[in-house]
Amino acid sequence: MSSLLETALGIPRLLVGLALRPMRIAMRGPMPRPKTQRELADLVDSSLKHEIRAGYTHRFITLMFVTAGERVFCRRYTYGEPSWHSVFQMDPAGQVRLDKTIVNIEARVPQDLDEIVPDVDQAYADALKKLGASYMLAGATELRAQESTMEIRLADPPASTP
Repeated sequence: MSSLLETALGIPRLLVGLALRPMRIAMRGPMPRPKTQRELADLVDSSLKHEIRAGYTHRFITLMFVTAGERVFCRRYTYGEPSWHSVFQMDPAGQVRLDKTIVNIEARVPQDLDEIVPDVDQAYADALKKLGASYMLAGATELRAQESTMEIRLADPPASTP
């Protein structure tokens, strides 16, 4: 199938999914807070909406998280400054909201970035295909997106909130 046809077929699926997401989230209750990194990855995989904030006073922004094994990753899709990414580089403490569940986290550039990039790229490809948004893959896996990869880990010990 041509890439233009795949894009054309994917857009309605993406729009329907986006239109139904608020109703699906409203029908869900809060999930239990994860106690392990594996539980965090499972919660990411089962959540319909991913949000992140650097620190505890910034607003939550919607961002796509992906998993590779029990590891959780996110990438920038806009590159203006200041950004959540630059704030996390100064201080890794923050929070994610997965549907209705808020979790304290630390976000850092993975130490094995060069080795993990292919797995993260594949996770983005799989997630975008599932959403019907394969046309977004080029931007999600371009070099500057790869270089912006952050790993999300449960805060250990949990970060204190004000």
